[in-house]
Amino acid sequence: MNIDLAALPDDVDTLRRMVRTLAAERVNLTAAQAEIERLRLIVQKLQRSQFGRRAERLDDDQLQLGFEDLHVDIARVEATLPPSTVIRPAILTP
Repeated sequence: MNIDLAALPDDVDTLRRMVRTLAAERVNLTAAQAEIERLRLIVQKLQRSQFGRRAERLDDDQLQLGFEDLHVDIARVEATLPPSTVIRPAILTP
């Protein structure tokens, strides 16, 4: 929600509605960011299991399938976020 701070309404009910909307957007954003972080941790775990020192080697096709699923999940969650909040770390690029 874009708010023009110079033109805020004087009506208390309208202001309360705006605050409720902002709070709901923040909760949704926080939940989506938590889901993205969970998926990134899964990607890191897969990468460690594939490339770590004492790792049991996964079949490359199996690893890529896991990455594809995670990329789809991350893209789905990121689609719910405003464009300015999406951060793409280098670790997720194949």
